[in-house]
Amino acid sequence: MMKQFETDSTDPDMPAPIRGASAASLRAEALGWLRRLQSGKATTDDLAALDRWRAISPAHASEFAEASLLWTVLHDAAQQAERAPAAAPATATVLRSNFRPSRRGVLIGGAALAASAAGVAVVRPPLDLWPSAMELAADYRTGTGEQRQLDLHDRVAIELNTRTSLDVRSPRDGNVQLELLAGEAAIASRPGHAADITVVAGSGRVMSRDASFIIRKTGSNVRVNCIDGRVDVTCHDKSFALASGQQVKYDEDGNGDVAPVDSELVTAWQRGLLMFRRAPLAEVIDEVNRYRAGRVVLLDPALARRQVVANFRLDRIDDVIDFISKAMDLRVRSLPGGVVLVG
Repeated sequence: MMKQFETDSTDPDMPAPIRGASAASLRAEALGWLRRLQSGKATTDDLAALDRWRAISPAHASEFAEASLLWTVLHDAAQQAERAPAAAPATATVLRSNFRPSRRGVLIGGAALAASAAGVAVVRPPLDLWPSAMELAADYRTGTGEQRQLDLHDRVAIELNTRTSLDVRSPRDGNVQLELLAGEAAIASRPGHAADITVVAGSGRVMSRDASFIIRKTGSNVRVNCIDGRVDVTCHDKSFALASGQQVKYDEDGNGDVAPVDSELVTAWQRGLLMFRRAPLAEVIDEVNRYRAGRVVLLDPALARRQVVANFRLDRIDDVIDFISKAMDLRVRSLPGGVVLVG
């Protein structure tokens, strides 16, 4: 069982590992582990394999802690649904069987939470259900589904996307100094008012003059897209020059390569759209959760790689859920509090 998980498991209940793990795929794997632990089929080998999986990196341990919290939230929501007068008996039965924690599952989830709750809750709030203390103290913030436009010193136009926190530092020699704490921002010099702009994000910094770019920070991961002009990115003693239509990603461990990107997709949110071109379902759900109150949860990690090609309007974000249900023919269940289960 242990070796099967590490390579190609033939057990359909076993969470399949996803190579090149992103935050979305790690979350799907973590939920897969919880499903396995509460299936009644978990063995001591499974527990040992889980310990090794959690030890791969702090991100793995954090995702499992968050998934354990999520499992508790879903269990509570399911119980509320069962008590509601309008709840259908068949739905209540399914939810009850899926989310009643076993004693072993409770012990494991409790141990994981006890070990990590303090650090996770302060540095990275569980499930991203609320902003961190640093984000709350930012000079400018947007809530879920909110967008906001700023005009700094009549020289710099900034558009904040959903769930974004931005600090404005004291200018130096006329240089506009910003720090992106979380979220996504489109930043541009106003026509005829070229300004030197520096944005600190994570372990790197972005510099531009008379250019426009989009910068996004999710946890320690940062993505920079040059829309027009030239943008210089410095991180880990390496520098990159981005031209229009190029992007680079970096995190606390290193840099990626400069790559071409479709600016129409990157800027879609500024036109009130979400556009996906062969995007993995896990990525689509992560994106939807940025704009929607509540939480959409992909329960089956085997579905994470299914590709999506579609456009959606941000002011009708729940159309994505209908698409998943009808066009992708996947099971979708709605619970109180805006929680939606997929798979």
